[in-house]
Amino acid sequence: MAHAKRIPPIKIKVDIRGYNFLVEILSIHAERNDERLSKKSGKLKDKLLRYAVPFETEDKETLIDVRFYNNEAEDLIEILFSSIDEFEVSTNYFEVLLKVRESIHKEKSEE
Repeated sequence: MAHAKRIPPIKIKVDIRGYNFLVEILSIHAERNDERLSKKSGKLKDKLLRYAVPFETEDKETLIDVRFYNNEAEDLIEILFSSIDEFEVSTNYFEVLLKVRESIHKEKSEE
């Protein structure tokens, strides 16, 4: 019997600005001294940069589809509540996402 992939049950759609803020917050927390939150933040950041899926709406608006398992959503909420009104985005993570996804597609097409 084939192994079925589980799709994370929690789905959110964010615009580019929201995506950038979310990844920036996770980046900053990943570098902090709080080892527990730092580790969670790093894992979530990596996940967002690798598995988030950009798409265009009928109105030509670019959104990013992000999915989480329950424990990841809980971790994200904890991180966000610990950092409200604390940060500004300094990197366009949407551009990073596009480059990562392009390289993933390139790797798959070369297989």
